[in-house]
Amino acid sequence: MTPLRPMLGAATVGMVVVLSAGCGRDAPVVSVGGASSLYPLSEAIAEDFAGERPDARITVVASGSAGGFRRLCAGEVDITGASRPISTAESERCRVAGIRYLGVPIARDGIAIVANRANTAVQCLTLDELRRLWEPSGGVATWRDLRPAYPSEEIRLFGPGPGSGTFDAFTRVVMGRPGASRADYYQTEADNLIAHGVAGNRWALGYFGSAAFAAHRDRLRTIEVDTGFGCVRPTVEAVSAGAYSPLSRDLYIYVAYSTLKRADVFEFARYYIVAAERLSALAGYVPLPSAEYVRSRALLAGARGAAP
Repeated sequence: MTPLRPMLGAATVGMVVVLSAGCGRDAPVVSVGGASSLYPLSEAIAEDFAGERPDARITVVASGSAGGFRRLCAGEVDITGASRPISTAESERCRVAGIRYLGVPIARDGIAIVANRANTAVQCLTLDELRRLWEPSGGVATWRDLRPAYPSEEIRLFGPGPGSGTFDAFTRVVMGRPGASRADYYQTEADNLIAHGVAGNRWALGYFGSAAFAAHRDRLRTIEVDTGFGCVRPTVEAVSAGAYSPLSRDLYIYVAYSTLKRADVFEFARYYIVAAERLSALAGYVPLPSAEYVRSRALLAGARGAAP
């Protein structure tokens, strides 16, 4: 594959929504950051919350799971979304900074492998073929390199970069260890840029959280994945039933104990957990069992009581 110039700056620019409903400029702001995979849900919940709370001021920024954890540990964000659990190193960074946090699961989704709608030659890929496509050696350059029956067209790859929890989850499952990946592909934390790149090249391939696919289904289609039990698409039904495993995962929110002393942060975090059960399916995610949300609300209340 011809080396490709990565998309620079997308991870730091991210996506931002600022919600303000009839309040003064000096009103406190609840800041939400983290995984682009959770951005659609965070945005929907923030809009819902702002519609009910006239004084709410909320910012939602997508900067990747790693970027969200960095900001949480630096005290720069109140709540962060993540498409993977916090790592040992990230947890230690928070401890050194004196930041205690609570993390709770909020929904599930799959990692969708997406192709241009005009590419009808490729319908299903095995985990081994995905590994060959993305392995660090970068040995696969054309579709025919992957399978003799495929066209001899160059593959253009798009996907999240190392700061993304989706990248970590994908490489852990496909490559066997987080972070193992070829580097000659277009990297960005913004799902819409991945979709734009794949839509612009008939022979391109990319991946991102399955909840983001609905916004791009007119230009893209999902590739089925065969994990050894037949070809499966990352539909809500397949993820919910476990049929898309191991390319499915829990999504989380993390909140700093110290910010829970603020009534606006606590109320929004509690609302997020309550609304996620109701809105996650509408936004393309798989809701968790009701008992999980009940447990998370109890943990949140306990964390507020333990806040310094």
